[in-house]
Amino acid sequence: MKQSYSYFQRQQKSLLFGASLYVILLVLAHSTLPSIHVWLMAAVFSVAMNFTYVTEAYWGKAHFGIEFGIAATLIVASILGVLVSPVFVIAAIFAHGLWDISKHFGAGVPFLSWYTLSCFCVDVMYGGVLALYWWANY
Repeated sequence: MKQSYSYFQRQQKSLLFGASLYVILLVLAHSTLPSIHVWLMAAVFSVAMNFTYVTEAYWGKAHFGIEFGIAATLIVASILGVLVSPVFVIAAIFAHGLWDISKHFGAGVPFLSWYTLSCFCVDVMYGGVLALYWWANY
């Protein structure tokens, strides 16, 4: 009997490589750009990372409502981070990290363990760096 795998399970190496390259380039870009671009890039990062679980829920036909609701909330917070205050995008990135660790323990659509743990670490570290950057510049 042939085992069925999700798109993300089949693309683990590509996903790991792409995500790693993106995070490295993101951090390098922050050191050379004006402040507004830091918050725009953080918001784009936050918005983009919210599509992974929604996509998996859609393809897997399970947990779509919860995944969409959380993603929509975090996307709105990310946009408010650019329009109102950077605190919103920082909170959205931290909250996504909390959702990642919750997924590791079984919440929402099932996902790759290495990905949820790695994403949690990236979100917490990146959120921390952004919080320090905000504190130092505002």
